[in-house]
Amino acid sequence: MISHFKAVIVMKGYNVLVTSIGGDLGKAVCKALQVSKYNINIVGTDCKHYEPYPLFCDEFHVIPRADAPDYLHFIRRYADMHTIDLIYICSEQELFYMREHFDTINDNLRAKIVMHPAPIIDLCRDKLKTTAFLKEKSLPYAPAARYDATQPIDRQLENFTLPLIVKKTVGCGSKNVYVINKIEDFNDIPDLDPSYMLQTYIYGTEYTNAVYCDYLTRNLHVMTLERVLKDGMSYETKVIFDTQIEGLCKEIAKKLDIRGSINIQLRKQDGHAPVVFEINPRYSSTSFIRARFGFNDVLFAFENLVLNKPIAEPEIITGSAYRYITEFYKFDEAK
Repeated sequence: MISHFKAVIVMKGYNVLVTSIGGDLGKAVCKALQVSKYNINIVGTDCKHYEPYPLFCDEFHVIPRADAPDYLHFIRRYADMHTIDLIYICSEQELFYMREHFDTINDNLRAKIVMHPAPIIDLCRDKLKTTAFLKEKSLPYAPAARYDATQPIDRQLENFTLPLIVKKTVGCGSKNVYVINKIEDFNDIPDLDPSYMLQTYIYGTEYTNAVYCDYLTRNLHVMTLERVLKDGMSYETKVIFDTQIEGLCKEIAKKLDIRGSINIQLRKQDGHAPVVFEINPRYSSTSFIRARFGFNDVLFAFENLVLNKPIAEPEIITGSAYRYITEFYKFDEAK
C-alpha cells in the first residue's frame, strides 16, 4: 500500500525509516530488518514510485529528492509525526547531503540516524583520500594518482604498470570503473577528466568485508565474503574465514575510530598479504546476504542505538549466496 503524508502508521513496537528502497542497498536493509525478532515497523521511502517498492516495507511513501529544498524539512516532519526511532540512509546522494546538514537536522530530531561523523564520510568517499590515509597509517594499499588532463598519458603512466584501474575519485559501487590494458583503452572513457584517478591493478581474489564496531562496548566484529562481480554487483558470494584479512580490517577500523558499520574492499593473492583498494562508510547491497549467514549489522545498529544494548557475538555460518533476476507481476482485474 502506498501511504499518503497524513496516513497514520499502524504501530508496532518500533518504527524505523529506510530511505531509497528503490536501490539495492535500501532493499537489502529492509530485508535485513524483516528477519528481526523485534517488532519493527519498516517505513520505506524513495523519490520515485515503482510498483514493487512497497513489497519491501510495511509502509511506503514518495519523498523529495535529496537535493530538493524541502528534503530536510520533510524528513524532520515525517520522522516526528510518525515517531520514527531510527533512520537508515541508503543512498550515497542522501548520505552526502545529510553529512552537509547533519547539525541542522540532528539537533531537532527525535530519531537517531545511522551514519558516521563527517570526517569519516569525507575520508572514505574520496578514494584518493582513502589511499593517502592507508599509506600514512602504514596499511597495505593500492597506489593511486589523480588523472591530470594537462599531462600526456605516457608520462602519467611512469609510476604504473599495465593493467591499471581508472575510476572516479568519488563514485558509487563499480560504476565508472575501467580496466586499462593498453594506452588506447583510455579512449573508451567518454568523460575522462580530473574527477578520475589512476590506481594500481591488484591481482588476486576479491573480498568484501563488513566491519561493525559496537557503539557501547567498542568490540569489533568482521564478516568476509569472497565475491564474483557481474555488472558492478556481487553476483556470487561465499563466506570465508581468514585471520589475516580479519586482523587487517580490525586495524583499519581502529585507526578510523568508527562506530557502526563500514565495508572494506580488498584483494588477496595466495601467499601474499591482502591489499585494500576501497573503504565505504555505509551498508552495502550484501547486507541481507550477511544477515542470512549470521552477521546482521543492520540490526546491530538498531540494538545499539534504539534498544541501548550491546550486540551478541555474531554466530557466522558458512555457505554461498547467488543473485539472479526475477519479476514482480500485477494482473489487471477481469472485467
